[in-house]
Amino acid sequence: MQAHGAMSFHMIKNGALAWLGLRPTPLCVTYEITYRCNQTCRYCDRHVALPNELATGEIFSVLEQFYNLGMRRISLDGGEPLLHGDISAVVDWLDDKGVVTVMNTNGLLVPKRSDTVRRLAKVKISLDGPEANHDAMRGQGSFQRTVAGIVAAKELGVEVELTCVVGKHNTDCVDELVDIAAGLGCVILFQPALNSLFLEVDRDGADWMADVGAVRRAFAAVERLKRRGRPVGNGWASLRHFRHYPEDKELPCAAGWVTATLDPEGALYACDQLNRDDRSNNVLERGVRQAFLALERRGCSQCWCARIVEGNYAWGCRVDYMRRLRRAPWAEE
Repeated sequence: MQAHGAMSFHMIKNGALAWLGLRPTPLCVTYEITYRCNQTCRYCDRHVALPNELATGEIFSVLEQFYNLGMRRISLDGGEPLLHGDISAVVDWLDDKGVVTVMNTNGLLVPKRSDTVRRLAKVKISLDGPEANHDAMRGQGSFQRTVAGIVAAKELGVEVELTCVVGKHNTDCVDELVDIAAGLGCVILFQPALNSLFLEVDRDGADWMADVGAVRRAFAAVERLKRRGRPVGNGWASLRHFRHYPEDKELPCAAGWVTATLDPEGALYACDQLNRDDRSNNVLERGVRQAFLALERRGCSQCWCARIVEGNYAWGCRVDYMRRLRRAPWAEE
């Protein structure tokens, strides 16, 4: 079992060199190992495997190259990562290398894949609301199966962090969701539902995106609960940032400096939110080093993923954004 202690000297040194603009290093990689999924959540646009997802040998070759370049943390994403045929071997390889490995999952397969899950540092499991709200977005019976996955992961001794995407289906359920998280012994992070996982996409999100007023009221409730010491996983940086949603809000950006995202077919991007129309920067064709060096490092002003937002403000040393917030002007206490 890998040790998950303080940040290593390797991470600190190479992170500092990247922060100074001297040497970008892919310390933290997101690997979207497959787009295949066992749910069809309406706000998600990744449900079906891509035609040329990496073969077993290609996966390990690419991961070895990333490790040699400096990767010491990885987030396995999807689709549903636990559906991938090589997921156990991939997690074992990463764990044996000492790479801190976390996974984004819907939780449904956690009880059946316990040998894989127990080697993870953390699982991040989606929870969209109380039972009726969650099932309305993800399918009948999914809430109970997700809760069973959360319980199973905790029984394995793995840290569990919940994620809630705030949309029409749950803007009035924040208090109930935090109560559910507390009952399960987890923290829960909130972020707004978008029309797509990717920027600059014309997908119509009208069926699930809430109006701005409803989103603001929901996040005002999140802030209130955090002030009361409830298990809200958001830091103040993301909550402060989300007060500007959906208006452009520039922030520091670590994308391409210490982070990168690999899609199932080997296309490499600076950030997992970027538009995927250009698939030319492929690690199989260019090698990982050249593909990473070729990344654009310009940032954007449409960052609404809670964990990425907080990582970016930390990267930029923006302690002003990490301070406790005063009550929002539209909040109701």
